[in-house]
Amino acid sequence: MNFEFDQKDERLVRMVIRSLIRKYGIFDIDEEDLFQEGVLGFMKAKMTYREQSKAKFETYASIVIRNHVVDYIREQIKAPLPPEDPTLPGKLDPDPALWEILNRVLQDYCDKLEQSIFNAYYKGYSYQEICEIFEINKKKVDNTIQKIYRYARSIYAD
Repeated sequence: MNFEFDQKDERLVRMVIRSLIRKYGIFDIDEEDLFQEGVLGFMKAKMTYREQSKAKFETYASIVIRNHVVDYIREQIKAPLPPEDPTLPGKLDPDPALWEILNRVLQDYCDKLEQSIFNAYYKGYSYQEICEIFEINKKKVDNTIQKIYRYARSIYAD
């Protein structure tokens, strides 16, 4: 099996990694760690690709790399859902600087559904109520809230 890794292969891996970083807002995992996981995914794609398949290798490799890196990310951030604090929503009174950052995150990085989820959470709706309103599961609600806070922390740190 040939495991040569040239500049074209590196560009493919980096393109997939950047796409995932933009899509999922991954700021707390080092990009080089993600790149190395991408290279492992690339090697796996080389080992499992069938020449007789109709898919181009680049297409197949992109999917395998993406799946491998997403699995790695899930392992890195795997943690049980935090217990819902019923006193937190509806009683948020962030200082103006934090509120400005949260608004910036909502406008710049979130789609309409994510904005609506956060606004409902801020107004005091429980996770369960938000799930029923938007017909989504509790994990989606939690992921959205955590994503917004993760973005805000990264902006606040700058």
